[in-house]
Amino acid sequence: MQTVYNYRGAIDKLPACIDNKNSVLLFCGNSSWKKYSSVFEMYLAGKKYDIFNDFSKNPKLEEIQNAITLNDDCYDVIIAFGGGSVIDFAKAFRYLKKLCVPLIAIPTTAGTGSESTQFAVVYENGEKKSLDAPSILPDVAIADSQFSENAPVYIKACVAMDAFCQAIESFWAVGATEQSRAYAKEAILIIQDNIVNAVKTIDKTANEKMMLASNLAGKAINISRTTAAHALSYYITSKYGIPHGHAVSLSMVDLFEANFNVTSNNVQDGLSSDIVQKSMNELLVLLKLNSIDEFRPYWHNLMEQLGLEWRLSELKIFDKVEIIKSVNLQRLSNNPKKLDDDLLLFWKE
Repeated sequence: MQTVYNYRGAIDKLPACIDNKNSVLLFCGNSSWKKYSSVFEMYLAGKKYDIFNDFSKNPKLEEIQNAITLNDDCYDVIIAFGGGSVIDFAKAFRYLKKLCVPLIAIPTTAGTGSESTQFAVVYENGEKKSLDAPSILPDVAIADSQFSENAPVYIKACVAMDAFCQAIESFWAVGATEQSRAYAKEAILIIQDNIVNAVKTIDKTANEKMMLASNLAGKAINISRTTAAHALSYYITSKYGIPHGHAVSLSMVDLFEANFNVTSNNVQDGLSSDIVQKSMNELLVLLKLNSIDEFRPYWHNLMEQLGLEWRLSELKIFDKVEIIKSVNLQRLSNNPKKLDDDLLLFWKE
């Protein structure tokens, strides 16, 4: 069972979490450490601790293996402080090294939800690999929004859209349950009301709520898993360097329309098209839209408000065939509509 502390100032729970831990391995991003080193130096005073931050924005498997080789010491606890990639790196490190020590995840972005999922994304030779096991889930999540408030606007926009996409995908996913839909619904409602203020201002309340929404969206996909939008994003991130949340948001309009228009002829096996259409109509209501025709302008307008380009041509992305070839078929089977025949219809600009 994971322990979650989710409020502005939650870092005050860290001393109790490491009270009886004498040696600490801290994974963190360079920029996060520069900003907040004094916080950790205070909390870790009197303890033996090592810092590891030698990894890419999108963690590579070889970097994790290198970290395993370099960190032979025994530690009482692992702390991951940073964005989703840092937390994924720490989760993968503990899992692949087969360490039986607690992992404390402290996100510095409100959007990835990595602190509340049992999987970790890593790249091997440019291809996305996903580790998935209950033991990967951090033991403690300290979701303190004060660490996300001053992030660059573009980064805040990317991770916020990641959380939004996670919640929407989780709601329509084949693997959705009553519990995951409840998490996703709550996340969508919070994001709707706070995403613009949280991204464009240092509104403490909006940022705190976005951190909560991110955690909820993470809990939702931890049950349901993500769908085609995430599957399509990894190649774009790997090849073009477009951050994950931005990449995920690029196909959401066409996927929303595809799933909304599902029929008995193209619904995933074992699903009813009526049930899918009911879920899609519920999503429209949650998004405060009157019809499917309103979703495209709504989504593109939101991306523009957040400063995210939505046109593939403007992003110089022209190789749709290669993107399709890169898709994780397991993620496609979690999408309510079968997409094997019409993926190239996506991204009508």
